[in-house]
Amino acid sequence: MLDQTFSPADLPRLFTLVFVELSLSADNAIVISLLTHSLTPRLRKKALIIGSLSAFFFRGLAILGVNFLLNYLWMQALGGIYLIYLAIHHFHAKRRSPDTKNAQSFSFWKTVLVIEMFDLAFAIDSILAAMALITSTQTPRGLNPKLWIVYFGGMIGLLSIRYAAGWFSELIDKFPKLETSAFLLIGWIGLKLLYEGGAIFWPVEINDEPLFWSVAAILLLLGFSRNLKKT
Repeated sequence: MLDQTFSPADLPRLFTLVFVELSLSADNAIVISLLTHSLTPRLRKKALIIGSLSAFFFRGLAILGVNFLLNYLWMQALGGIYLIYLAIHHFHAKRRSPDTKNAQSFSFWKTVLVIEMFDLAFAIDSILAAMALITSTQTPRGLNPKLWIVYFGGMIGLLSIRYAAGWFSELIDKFPKLETSAFLLIGWIGLKLLYEGGAIFWPVEINDEPLFWSVAAILLLLGFSRNLKKT
């Protein structure tokens, strides 16, 4: 992309974004596995490949659209509120037992179309979270110079969800706190976006980056800690 800047300091953002993408798309992976379950193994693989290739294009357009919308501070604030809602909704929903429903059987191309619809719906969550990671009050208007992080992080996360959904489920089973940590991180990102979206109301500009990344690192470490519950 034009006017993009690269530095070793971008790697923590990239890794964090992949983690957030995996966490936000976990439900998407389950839905996709149910949708493709009725297809033959050959068609199932073909549907996932076509869905992945088209998702690269549509997510790229979505990222560009969100980038320019977030040039407006009020859009950053709305995005932050939505991410906070997403985290709160997750913990509220965990109190209820999810209803298990049988997957509806679709034809091949209808399955691909439905996969794309789910991809776009779930992409909004991860793109908003990703833009919060690379956007600050000092970021100039126009094309964000770190937009490549959002695109590549999102694509890595997208491919990981397609081909490593089982591995991620095993990881959550191995580290039960990881799911909780992920949604706490999403809520924390939402607070960052909300704070920066309301920057025009703060009389003093505060560098929130050290605090943000310190808390984010703690949340990630807590997620990978072992469950100490006695058996």
